[in-house]
Amino acid sequence: MKVRCSHLVLAIATGLCASTAAFSAPVTAGSPNAAPQSAKARLSSAQLAEVQARISLGNQIVQNVSADAQAKGASDSWRVGLLDSLYNTPSSALRNISASATTLNQAHAQAAQAQLQAAASRTASAAGGGASANAVVPDLLGSAGDSLVFNPKTPCRFIDTRNVGGAIGTTARAFDTFFFGSTYGGDSACTLPGAGEPAIAANVTIVAPDVAAGYIAIRPTGSTALTSWMNWINLGAGALANAGVVATALNGSSHYAFEILTGGGNVQVILDYFGYFSASPATALTLTNGTYETVSLAIGYNTFHYTTAVCPANTTPVSAYCYNNGNTDVYLTGSGINGGAWCGWHNLQGVAVNVTQNVFCAQVP
Repeated sequence: MKVRCSHLVLAIATGLCASTAAFSAPVTAGSPNAAPQSAKARLSSAQLAEVQARISLGNQIVQNVSADAQAKGASDSWRVGLLDSLYNTPSSALRNISASATTLNQAHAQAAQAQLQAAASRTASAAGGGASANAVVPDLLGSAGDSLVFNPKTPCRFIDTRNVGGAIGTTARAFDTFFFGSTYGGDSACTLPGAGEPAIAANVTIVAPDVAAGYIAIRPTGSTALTSWMNWINLGAGALANAGVVATALNGSSHYAFEILTGGGNVQVILDYFGYFSASPATALTLTNGTYETVSLAIGYNTFHYTTAVCPANTTPVSAYCYNNGNTDVYLTGSGINGGAWCGWHNLQGVAVNVTQNVFCAQVP
């Protein structure tokens, strides 16, 4: 899974700031410079995008209802309570709330309803049933295309055209990874879990090509790609081998399958599995937070503070919470995640003031 992270600071007029720099913050003069997190605690690019969407939309909703909350005399804690709820609401629902909620009560009620619908949808899906037409589709993390997990496998022979099928030529020949290797001239015990897998790691060998120069292509079933997997230059060349990852696609039987063909001539093909890539289970995103803390902010420029709040096990910090408690002449200059959550401040009030900090965390599947 590839992860790309960008530093994006999202601020609202009340002074609340949440940074979506998921793993590192830019280091400037006087800023924290802690060691980066372990790669084991990182989210995928799709997961990070969902976190960023929730933070951005949640902050926008807080801004939308600020006037109503202040008119009702709500204490500063209303922001914390609403954000805790919004950050655990799927972004698909937050877009609707952002467009329609103008009061604090509306925002809370709509967020609670969306969370119940998402939970019901997940429960129905897990039970093999269908969600209702009005249910909010939950934002699940993990997919066959984005979150494949490599599973090493004791090498085994899946294809040997010398035994079954004969040499492969310019007409694509399909291979269904649901079947045992004996179907294609390989070993009877050589198989993959379930209906096969979205991708396999394989060593492919060619034997005895009948033209002086050519290549084989290996592609997902139904594809028209002609990208070469391996080239040969000599007529009747001895065995040549190349290892790599073979992408597959679902066929008419809902099995994962791939095709092999040549760019000219015929050649015997041997394929040995040595691993496969399976989809990680889709997981509903959950955001949580540490303990809010009050920080005494000294007078001056470029004052940086790490939060003492830490993320629970199996979560990773994704955002710093920085709130100036309504102080005038106190400005947030930056925030981020760099070993921990931090906030940077300018305190131009002339006296020490209190500010509030915390860290938001997202689960790691």
